[in-house]
Amino acid sequence: MSRKKENDSEFVRVGSVSILLYPWRHPSGRQYWRFVWHDPETGRRKYATRADYKDAKKAARDKAVELANGSVDFTKLTDQQRRAITRLLAADATLANVEEFLVWQAQRKSRKTVADAATEFMAQKRANRGASMQNVATLDKILAAFVAAFEGRELGSLTVDELQAFIQRPKRDGQPASPRTRHNTRRGLVTFFRWCRTRKWLPFGPTAAEDTDKPIVPRQIPETYTPAELATMLAAVRPEYLPWLATAAFAGVRTEEIAPDDGGEKSPLDWSDFHWKRGLLIVRPETAKTKHRRVVPIQPALRAWLEPIHQKSGPICSVSPPARKVAGRGEETETKRLGALVGGWRKNALRHSFISYRAALVGLGQTAMEAGNSESEAKRSYNDAKGPDEAEHWFGVTPDADQPRNTKRKSLKINK
Repeated sequence: MSRKKENDSEFVRVGSVSILLYPWRHPSGRQYWRFVWHDPETGRRKYATRADYKDAKKAARDKAVELANGSVDFTKLTDQQRRAITRLLAADATLANVEEFLVWQAQRKSRKTVADAATEFMAQKRANRGASMQNVATLDKILAAFVAAFEGRELGSLTVDELQAFIQRPKRDGQPASPRTRHNTRRGLVTFFRWCRTRKWLPFGPTAAEDTDKPIVPRQIPETYTPAELATMLAAVRPEYLPWLATAAFAGVRTEEIAPDDGGEKSPLDWSDFHWKRGLLIVRPETAKTKHRRVVPIQPALRAWLEPIHQKSGPICSVSPPARKVAGRGEETETKRLGALVGGWRKNALRHSFISYRAALVGLGQTAMEAGNSESEAKRSYNDAKGPDEAEHWFGVTPDADQPRNTKRKSLKINK
């Protein structure tokens, strides 16, 4: 990599499309070039990596041309197609009539009911290997209500106003839906409508769901736990859930990565993922929510809690702590039981706490890599701007050194 470019990022622009090209260092230490864009079909962010700057820039420009042309390479049009496009632009420069024709054509050709489309969509989602069961459950809930509202209607006949009214519908008690609920409903519908477009049940271009208003969701300070609250939970957690609690608190690993919901196809975090001699916890792609491998340093507190009880292999936690009561045992969920000790369980607060406290020690960029997030997302959604002194207390919550390993945990030591 040339010195001139080694720290520079730039935009590759073609028409109205801009693609960010920037230097990127692999966890192994090797330097690459990466560019990022949004997939027009799914709306998801995508990345591509090249070892050489010139190759990366050419690939980024090719992608920008593709996006600017709507996936059509205009250099390969036949003479007949060029003449037809010229006549069309001369007759209708704004192409408004073309848009009307595409809508009419979709309504005429689709004949796909909302119920049938939703059934096929959910079947595909459930069959998609590695799909998050939580995401599938959310989509299933949204589309069940959607089908109930528009049962019998053809997909192409739905208007933006009808979808907007559905997104803004009040809750069962008559109270207005929260911005977060409206945001999640809209996002689910956009995902569904884009998928239907790939099946050619809807015309090419923005769908009616995409044309609805985007709810503004106020950013809230993430909920976290204090070191004292963590110490309380570690002292009281059932032994089978100790690996989950410690790994979530001191490594930021998601609960769904540690103990996936039943019915999913994710590989749970395994004892073999802990490389004790190297001091590294490796979250495999088949375990990670993002499907990308990540490496997390094993903090001294995590080692103190888990190394004495670790096994060679096998899931570190066989049952998800937030799962419903265990059949036949009549026990409440572990999250509810622990939450009662600290003023209520706070969903995702263990992960929020790890990111906030860890960022105070090593910075948000390094923490985001360890947590499997982008730095911007970690800053927006997880970082509570803790101080270094608070962070040292959090990562200083260790078992009592004078206590025998296999006895009940009656006291904890918070290293200061």
